Amino acid sequence: MRRSGLKMIWIMILILLLTGTGLFATGTKEEAGSTGPVSLRFSWWGNDARHKATIAVVDSYMQKNPNVQIVPEYRGKSEREKIATELAGGTVADIVQLNPPWMGDFTSAGDFFVDLSQYSSVLDTSGFSKQFVDDYGVYNGKLIGLPTGLNARTSIINKTLAEKFGIPTSMDTKWTWEDFDTIGKSVHAKDASKYFLNADTVDMTEFLMLPYLVQRTGNQLIKDDYTRGFSDAQLQEVLQYIGKLYKDGVVIPVQDGNVFLNSVWTNPKWINGDIVMEFSWTSLFGAVAGDSKDEMSTFILPVLKDAKNTGLIITPSQLLSISKTSKNPEEAAKFLNYFFNDIEAGKILGDVRAVPPVDKIQKACQDAGLINENIIKATEYAQKNQGLYRNALSSNAEIVKVLNDAVEKVAYDPSTAASATTEAIKLIDYILTELKK
Repeated sequence: MRRSGLKMIWIMILILLLTGTGLFATGTKEEAGSTGPVSLRFSWWGNDARHKATIAVVDSYMQKNPNVQIVPEYRGKSEREKIATELAGGTVADIVQLNPPWMGDFTSAGDFFVDLSQYSSVLDTSGFSKQFVDDYGVYNGKLIGLPTGLNARTSIINKTLAEKFGIPTSMDTKWTWEDFDTIGKSVHAKDASKYFLNADTVDMTEFLMLPYLVQRTGNQLIKDDYTRGFSDAQLQEVLQYIGKLYKDGVVIPVQDGNVFLNSVWTNPKWINGDIVMEFSWTSLFGAVAGDSKDEMSTFILPVLKDAKNTGLIITPSQLLSISKTSKNPEEAAKFLNYFFNDIEAGKILGDVRAVPPVDKIQKACQDAGLINENIIKATEYAQKNQGLYRNALSSNAEIVKVLNDAVEKVAYDPSTAASATTEAIKLIDYILTELKK
C-alpha cells in the first residue's frame, strides 16, 4: 500500500514536470494559441460606412491582441465568381464574408469551411437565434457560417417625391401587385420624366418574381425533393406581369436599369429624386438613401390577393465563415467571438450590416440610438409578416440565372412571356435532374 502511494506521488510529480516543460500541456486551446504571432486575412464587401466600421473593429481587436495581425481585404460589390475561384484555388481569406444564396452551391462543390462548433470554447453562439442559425448557417450537419445581421426584404421610398404624387408611405399601407401596377403607371403618365420603380432585372427576379411565386403557391421555389414548387402557368403569369410593368412605364426601362446592375441606387435619376421607390434589403438602407437630399423611408412590399404566403423573408445580411485553408482557425474563431459578442465592437459596427444578430448587442445598439429607425421599422414589419425561409435549392445559382434571363427577355419584349416560360421550364427541369443525381 505504501509502495502504491509512493508510486502515485512520483507519477503526479512527473506529470507536473512534463506540464511545466510544455511536453504534457493541460492548458486550453485558447491559452496555447494566444502567445505567438498570428496573421489572418479578413475579406468582405460593402459601402464606405461598412468598410470604416469593420476596419475600426479589426484595429480594436489588434490593440487588445498585439500578437494578431488581421489584414483587411474589402471591395464595393459582392462577387460570387471571385469567391468561387478563390475557394477552388485554395487562396480564399481566413475569414470570409459570404452571401447566403451562394452556400448551397459552395457546400455541394466541396468541403471549404471550418465547422465553427468545434471552437465553442472560444466562440460563443448562445446569443444568436438557434433557428435562424440552423436555417442559414448549418450545412451537412456542420455550422459553417454565422449571420452578420438580420436582413429583411423591403423597399425604400422617396417620401418627398411620393407625397407630390399623393402616394402613401406608411408601413400600414396594404397593396396588392395590381395596386402596385395601377399606382406605379400613374407616376409616369403624370410626368414622363419620372418613374415609380428603380430596378434592374436582378432586382425584378429577387424582389418580385420569387416572392410572387411563393405568395401564389405557398411553396419553396424548389422543394427539398428537387421538384419545382410552381407550375408552368404560374411562371408565365408572373412573367406576363413583369412584362406589363415595363410596358406600362412603372419601372425604368431595362436598358437604363441594367447599366447600374447590382447597384441601382447609384443611378443619377434615383439620387436626383426622379424615381419614387426601389426594392432593397434593410442592410442596404444607408447606401440606397445616403446620396439623396430627399427624405427616404423603408416601405412595404405588395402581396397577392388570396396569397398562400407573404413571401417576405428575413435572411442573414451575410455570413462570416472560416476557410479550411486557414492556418490559424482557432485564432480566427476568437476574432469572430469579438466581432459578434463584444459590446464595444457591436457599437462600432452599429447597423452597417443591418440589425445585429446577437441579442445583447442589438439591445446595446438600440439603447445607444445606433440603428436607423427605418431599419428597425422594416425588420419589425418583416418579423411580424414573415413567410417561408428560403431553402438552399431555391438559391441555386443556375436556376436563379435561368429565371433572371427569362425576366430580362420579357423586360425587353413583354410579348415573349410564353416562349420565355417554355425555355425556362425546360432548363430548370434539366438542372434539377442533374442536381438529383
